[in-house]
Amino acid sequence: MSTMLVPKIHCVGEVSSTMDVVREMLTTSPTDVPPFAVLAESQTSGRGTTARQWLSPPGNMYLTLCLPLGAVREELLSVLPLLIGLACRAAVMELVKGATIHVKWPNDVIYAAQKIGGSIVESVGTNLIIGIGMNVEVAPPVPDGGRPSYAINSLAASLGQEPITPKSLAEVVCRNVCSSATGKELTRAALVEQFEAVMDKSLELHRRTTVGREPIPLYAVRLNEWGHLVVRHPSGAEEVLVAEYLF
Repeated sequence: MSTMLVPKIHCVGEVSSTMDVVREMLTTSPTDVPPFAVLAESQTSGRGTTARQWLSPPGNMYLTLCLPLGAVREELLSVLPLLIGLACRAAVMELVKGATIHVKWPNDVIYAAQKIGGSIVESVGTNLIIGIGMNVEVAPPVPDGGRPSYAINSLAASLGQEPITPKSLAEVVCRNVCSSATGKELTRAALVEQFEAVMDKSLELHRRTTVGREPIPLYAVRLNEWGHLVVRHPSGAEEVLVAEYLF
């Protein structure tokens, strides 16, 4: 029976970004062997996909999880963003009882058409570094025409529940990602099916551009077997998106 990887979480104060810290630890700290994670109170240079700025005030979860590449099941590597999105969604729903949370392809966590969090995956040598940002206490303004943000504790308060902490969320997220990515039970087909089942298909999507977003709306239809998104244009025509970034 395989043992699930349990990463040690290093808690730090303000940093440039948790991904920067993890990269430095991999280079300079031989005692920090993956799996491990870094959780910061705030970031001065947080970023999302396509190097997009991620506003990172205190109160939210800024986490980077480092896993050995060989620990992740090979068939899941191409759909790892979907896996992370589902793991984060499950973490919110575990900590905030009764919450209705959806996902947006490929990894965003959504509540009532508003963004709670997202992730970015990169490789460093033989390791994967997974940067995850989740709005726990603060919903930062979105400066570039992106999807409006929402904070988890606003949702908790609306349901009459106590606020959660970035640390408690990080612990559940790390557990969920590790159990799904390194276990033997989950297949790519099952993961794609699970993601599609909770994907918010009512969202109006827009392709990102260098200055904002395209005006033409797109709508999610389904995922194909590889986890690529099939969208519908206003004309009714369908298109498969492989590596597009959408608002």
